Amino acid sequence: MAGQWKSILDSDQLGVANGVAQLGADGKLPDTQLPDVSAAKITGVLSASQIPSLDASKITSGSFNVARIPSLDASKISSGTLGVDRIPTLAQSKISGLTTALAGKVDTSRTINGLALSSNITLKTSHLIEKVTSLPASGVDGEIINYNGKLYLWKESA
Repeated sequence: MAGQWKSILDSDQLGVANGVAQLGADGKLPDTQLPDVSAAKITGVLSASQIPSLDASKITSGSFNVARIPSLDASKISSGTLGVDRIPTLAQSKISGLTTALAGKVDTSRTINGLALSSNITLKTSHLIEKVTSLPASGVDGEIINYNGKLYLWKESA
């Protein structure tokens, strides 16, 4: 039976466009021989090294996990309201306008047993017990009075 040779591969077609792909020394197709593939054709899970860097302007929706949000310098906070647990304890001198806001809230013209409210008051027992010039004829059970420098306690009869 007589036969003939049929050309099945032209070596000029190896590794060229519209030709036949050829494996590289690593046993893989070189990138130059791979066609463009639409993203819709990609399946599976990409590893982190396969994902290129992404500009932050490309992120337009969703929420970051708290672990992905770095600490923020206070100078970067320019709006909104801080929660009370985010505000440290402050000395009164650090609160601007406090003195003005409190001015007139306490009437400093009043006194307690002759002690003005315009400064610190030290109350002594003698300030709280009424001084009398004569012993009253009666009192309230447990009442204490100061008469001639001595303290007197009213005790109801049992």
